[in-house]
Amino acid sequence: MEFVTETTIIRQEVRPDKVNKLKEWMEGANDRKLEIIETLQDEGVKTESTFLEESSDGTFLVTYMEAEDLQEVQEAFEDSNHEIDVEYKELVQECLVDGQPVGNFEPLYHATNPDR
Repeated sequence: MEFVTETTIIRQEVRPDKVNKLKEWMEGANDRKLEIIETLQDEGVKTESTFLEESSDGTFLVTYMEAEDLQEVQEAFEDSNHEIDVEYKELVQECLVDGQPVGNFEPLYHATNPDR
């Protein structure tokens, strides 16, 4: 049985004075794997990874996400009352320049190992 998934990359500018706070929270999230797994399952996310990009244009939070339906994921996240999601929403309000994605990433190729 083949499952078709959607993928996205979101790149958002981080306020220069909030980079360390964002990094600390993300590092702490690594200790909350059970909470993260629960929210991923509730939201329908298959894979989510975040990266910090530092360039001459500034610092950016880059998120990769894979899901069966990204629109449903967004709606579930917006409605989520999971503690970790509530904290994350507050964090991005404080740490991101305006929360709007910058850049445009056109998906060209995506494959997954069916045995993963």
